[in-house]
Amino acid sequence: MSIIVSGSTVFDRIMDFPGLFSDHILPQEIHKLNVSFVVREFKETFGGAAANIAYNLALLKETPLLYSAVGKDFGKYGERLKKLNINLSGVKVYPQTFTASAYIITDKSDNQITGFFPGAMSFYASTPKATANDLAIISPGNANEMLDLAENYFKKKVPFIFDPGQQIIQFTKNQLRTAINQASIYIVNDYELSLTKKITGWPQEKILKAAKILIVTLGKQGSVIELCQGRSLERVKIKPAKVKVVKDPTGAGDAYRAGLIKGLLLSKMKLNTENYFKLPWIEIGQIASLASVYAVEEYGTQAHSYTLKEFKDRYFKEFKSTIL
Repeated sequence: MSIIVSGSTVFDRIMDFPGLFSDHILPQEIHKLNVSFVVREFKETFGGAAANIAYNLALLKETPLLYSAVGKDFGKYGERLKKLNINLSGVKVYPQTFTASAYIITDKSDNQITGFFPGAMSFYASTPKATANDLAIISPGNANEMLDLAENYFKKKVPFIFDPGQQIIQFTKNQLRTAINQASIYIVNDYELSLTKKITGWPQEKILKAAKILIVTLGKQGSVIELCQGRSLERVKIKPAKVKVVKDPTGAGDAYRAGLIKGLLLSKMKLNTENYFKLPWIEIGQIASLASVYAVEEYGTQAHSYTLKEFKDRYFKEFKSTIL
């Protein structure tokens, strides 16, 4: 069985501005804006939804297959991922461009100005050779590629998680409706759920019936897993794991998704069958919840680390039970 992770791989270039943007931007002159901010610190960190998910899966002692389009500057990033035992056979390098990059300036009130260069993300990665015995996740990346992958997995009966993320606004009503119907699990945060309702024109009940499994993350309030099979409905509330210190919430959602996949693998779930009501969803959700807090406790989406033993020990301390 392979774990197939598709989506973006990104360099995050983060800059800290010690002042306030509002001190240098005049509202009445906004039509001819021309400003320059001298930053105090510059950090290049590794990011991108797919790479983040793969990174967290590696911490959980899984060997994911990463499918992502990257550019000629991917070398150092790729070497790092290889050392983590992440399979890069699905990564496609486009030598004529650069890997997608986000340039983020943050002021002392946590306001942000971001410039995003899609680079290689404008192109497709290699096509996954998936089978019905694999488990895939389609995370935010090239919007057209996401839809093509959903269609491909659906036809091949490959169980997959559809995670539209920030790309959700790129989909039309019919495109998003189709992807939700095709997916084994539809996962969004609460804001993206509101966008899902707006784009599809469906109420939450209809989204659930189409998805069969709907997972909504709620930040500090934890997450909710909803299941629908015919007329049978179930709602499982997952409490948030305790955070030792909040440094940066960015990347927590990707870590949650890796924990979700780990929980599904431990439960030996086959998402293309009708047996998902029997699964230990509380335990699966708790694994996802704990995985997410590690990302919150460090600055950057791939700065945290732990051993599987440390994860299991913390899980027992947090939830007073052992992992599946």
